[in-house]
Amino acid sequence: MRFGCLLTLLLAFAAVCIAQTGPCTEDAVRKGSLPTADNSFAWMPAYNKPTQTKAASQQANQESFGDRINSKFEWADDHRVVAAPSGDMAYEHGTMHVSYDMKGDGSHHSFDAVMLMVYQADGQVCRQVALTMNPLEDTVK
Repeated sequence: MRFGCLLTLLLAFAAVCIAQTGPCTEDAVRKGSLPTADNSFAWMPAYNKPTQTKAASQQANQESFGDRINSKFEWADDHRVVAAPSGDMAYEHGTMHVSYDMKGDGSHHSFDAVMLMVYQADGQVCRQVALTMNPLEDTVK
């Protein structure tokens, strides 16, 4: 009986140790700052249309958000990261609190947004391949 329990615990420990061996682990996603894939997809209302490359997303970000300063981003309690045991894919979702000031008039904006990011392994690097965001409500102060 003891041997059976010990063997079960040992196998469970071994399974945990070998889980998430690729680059897209839960820990890697939580640390953030993962690079964006060249062929990434992004959509948010400020873009007016989806982007299908990293360069197009960067241009849309500059056009849509270039006049924002003091930007802050903070996950709410519903933030979750799910990674495949192989570490070849992961996704992150939840509500994010966003705040920023406008350069021109100094107005302060804050809102919550629903976020979804998808990550995929590219060799030994985990890259963001998709992002979507939808604001819930803007509060201008």
